Amino acid sequence: TILHGNDEFGRSEALQALRSQHRRGDPAMADLNTTYLDGSRVTMGELHHHCDAIPFMSATRLVIVRGLLNRLFPDSNTRGSKGETPATKKVLVHELLDYLPNLAPTTHLVFSDDKPLSPTNPILKLAAAQPTPAGATAAGRVSLFNLPKDTDLPNWIAKRVKDKGGSVDRAAADLMAALIGADLRLIDQEIEKLLLYTEGAT
Repeated sequence: TILHGNDEFGRSEALQALRSQHRRGDPAMADLNTTYLDGSRVTMGELHHHCDAIPFMSATRLVIVRGLLNRLFPDSNTRGSKGETPATKKVLVHELLDYLPNLAPTTHLVFSDDKPLSPTNPILKLAAAQPTPAGATAAGRVSLFNLPKDTDLPNWIAKRVKDKGGSVDRAAADLMAALIGADLRLIDQEIEKLLLYTEGAT
């Protein structure tokens, strides 16, 4: 699974959905079989080690890697890892492309990156082509999460309120968007407060 884009709140919710799916059954065992890796420094050896490990008293393992794809495919504003040359990154990309199709069926590997990847990114294309594993959530194999534009933010607020079982008029959504801006996590917190206060209508 690949979750990418500059909407940290959306990626976080999708990741939480994956974790909740993984925790069905025995949460304690699920936590023991969940690994978080820092993609800015992880090696292929470490990735292999965690992904190839046999789940302990559980059907699956969940391995979450943050920032690896942005490290391997940096844009002009991304600083690469210290001492890592383009040639080194090219080798890592090829190793990853060779490894992913042979990923253990008991491992659910998730890449989470805070910048959008190019549609031509080979890892993204590979992930999109893979069959969705049994029990996967609605997040899907590849999901792009970008912050809404200023003009779209009131619509995002209205949909968020509706999804939570409430309603909001356009003027109120416009005002909230103007006062808070594109901090989606803060907007969501304020919506929760308002729905609690007004019992469903904001």
